[in-house]
Amino acid sequence: MSNMAIQMEKDSFATERDVDLTQYFRVLWRFKGRIILFAMFVTAIAVAVLLNIEPMYKAKSRLLIESEQAKAVSIEDVYGLDSSRQEYLQTQFEIIKSRQLAERVMERLELVRHPEFILPERPAWQEKILSYIPTAPNQDPMEVVRDWFAWLPIDLTPDPVNEAQKLATRKVLLLNEFSQRLSVSPVPQTQLVDIGFFAHSPQLAALVSNTMGEIYIENHLEAKLAVTRKASEWLSSRLDELLVGLRNSEEKLQAFREKEGLLELDGSVGTASKEINELTEQLAIARQKREEARSLLNLVRQKGVNDIDSLEGLAEISGHPLIEQVKQAEVTASANVAELSRRYGPKHSKMIAAKAQLTEVRSNMRTQVRQLVRGIEQEYQALVSAAAALERRLGGIKSQYQEQSRVEVEYRELQREVESNRRIYETFLNRMKETGAVADFDAAHARFTDRAEPPLYPSKPKKKMIVVMVAFMSGLFACAFALIYNTLTDTITAGDQVESKLSAKLLGVIPEQKTRKRLKADHFFSKDAHSFSEAWRTVRTGYLLTHVEDGSKTLCVTSTVPGEGKTTSSYNLSLALSQLERVLLIEADLRKPVVGEMLGLPNYQPGLSNLLSGTHKLNDCIYTVPDTELDVMVAGTRVSTPLELIASQGFNNLLEKLKGHYDRILVDTAPVDVVSDALVISRRVDSVVYVVKCGKARRELISKSLGRLFSVHARVDGVVLNGVPKDLATYKRYQSYYGTGTAS
Repeated sequence: MSNMAIQMEKDSFATERDVDLTQYFRVLWRFKGRIILFAMFVTAIAVAVLLNIEPMYKAKSRLLIESEQAKAVSIEDVYGLDSSRQEYLQTQFEIIKSRQLAERVMERLELVRHPEFILPERPAWQEKILSYIPTAPNQDPMEVVRDWFAWLPIDLTPDPVNEAQKLATRKVLLLNEFSQRLSVSPVPQTQLVDIGFFAHSPQLAALVSNTMGEIYIENHLEAKLAVTRKASEWLSSRLDELLVGLRNSEEKLQAFREKEGLLELDGSVGTASKEINELTEQLAIARQKREEARSLLNLVRQKGVNDIDSLEGLAEISGHPLIEQVKQAEVTASANVAELSRRYGPKHSKMIAAKAQLTEVRSNMRTQVRQLVRGIEQEYQALVSAAAALERRLGGIKSQYQEQSRVEVEYRELQREVESNRRIYETFLNRMKETGAVADFDAAHARFTDRAEPPLYPSKPKKKMIVVMVAFMSGLFACAFALIYNTLTDTITAGDQVESKLSAKLLGVIPEQKTRKRLKADHFFSKDAHSFSEAWRTVRTGYLLTHVEDGSKTLCVTSTVPGEGKTTSSYNLSLALSQLERVLLIEADLRKPVVGEMLGLPNYQPGLSNLLSGTHKLNDCIYTVPDTELDVMVAGTRVSTPLELIASQGFNNLLEKLKGHYDRILVDTAPVDVVSDALVISRRVDSVVYVVKCGKARRELISKSLGRLFSVHARVDGVVLNGVPKDLATYKRYQSYYGTGTAS
């Protein structure tokens, strides 16, 4: 007993770590009836709703949208569409779903007058409710409702709505309804698109689908034509402006020509530039020569004009050709004088003639030097004059060049303006001609590959699939709810839970009996309660085997809370034991006695309270159940202090006295969690049988109550799991294992 108490205390605070999947299946099997009932109920509601839903048919047409359109000319810039991009097809899909096309389809097919699109003034549920209100002929039920609630301080009169607002609201509702029924789904990896439409009428579905495709193609052609016309108008207006600008620029160019007297620029600026370059080179040469002449003249002037000998020494003079000729003549004359002087005397005529010739040559030399000096001065003056003339000519040429450059710059500017205006004008003129050509080219960018046909079978709702899904989901929801409920309640529902969660011995599993009232006393021997009786005999066997050699005679039967079948269990266990032994059942639950009622005894039947109070004798307080060997002592007259009677020494003496007359004494006590009567009695008896009803009390509360028994050193023989449904897997396994027979 002590080991069980220690283990009980440990497990009361332990957390289950191992997940037993079979436990979940047991819980579901336990609630299978409710799960099936809930699933059937929800499925029935779904079926009823589906039967009242009018089926809808979906017709589908297929279009091929060409991303590379055949154009007469290339004017993509006019349309502003790049059909080579992936976004092009997505844009076309959105255009098909646009509000504009929906309005055109509804207008062409006059869907506002079609029965499917005639919107009621009130919701269907509201019309259904109002139909039950009694009204006068041609009277609006809402008027009657407003009259009923006229006493309320609320104005129920609807706000006046003008016809324009009604039409606008109706249009929005119809467009929303149309958009919800329309489906546009592109075919992956292709340029195909499916246009589907849902309708209650198969013919209407096909008609709307085909009409949507046709209007989409027409809309593109119309938009293309509108853009082309707009582009043509814009180009035409721009051409007029460009033509005026071109003419103005041409007039400016012509006026400039006339002003400057130009026929055409012939490269005069280039010629003047070349002439300037040549004059610049000549001027540089002239200046160089002038400087050289100036240097020579300055040197001559430094030597002196009359110093012929010094001048002859100058390289510029001595190197002159005339001076060289004279020097040659002087050398010849000197050589001749020298030769003649060796032959003749100074007075010889030849010597005289030779000396005269030498003197003449030297005189000629001086004359030539003087003339050469004068020539240097003249050459310098000439070079100065030439350089000045070149400078004057170069200055004139430069002025002329600058003027020509200015004229040419202005001319070229005016000419470029004319050419630019002409190119722009010609470009716009060509583009306008291209646009005009495309305006007559009506090639469609999309075409039907498959037109919609009226479908033979409805598309939605898919009633079979919905019913199956509703049944599955409702069953799944019910299973989840059952598991959650079982987790939250945390009750004992299986025999193995008694050992795993309560750490207590399982004496037996008692099947649930199909009755809402308390079992009758003779139910144990009923033909319909064979499995019930066998279950209690199994409990009896387990109990007797526990006390084979210890000589125990007394035991009490208790439970955690009221309503767990404690008293019924005490009575049936007593009947099972009475088939083998002489047994007495004492009803010690003085607060709420029910055994007398079960046995059909009168309220004044004396019992335990009468015996302990001394008002009656033992024989008067014992009642033998008919057709059995079982003796019963009921609670007797109700007292105000039941605990004092049970805790008295008289009750202990009574038990000791009764042990000499009976083989087994069962004491039925109050629940442990309610009052402390069971704790007092458990100390006066040899052992305790604890009754737990399947799915009644929470495990924590049961463990707490068992802990209270262990705290007073009571011996708990085991737990009887009561009220287990016969179809629960736990009971069937237990039944098969112990061979308790077939449930009736």
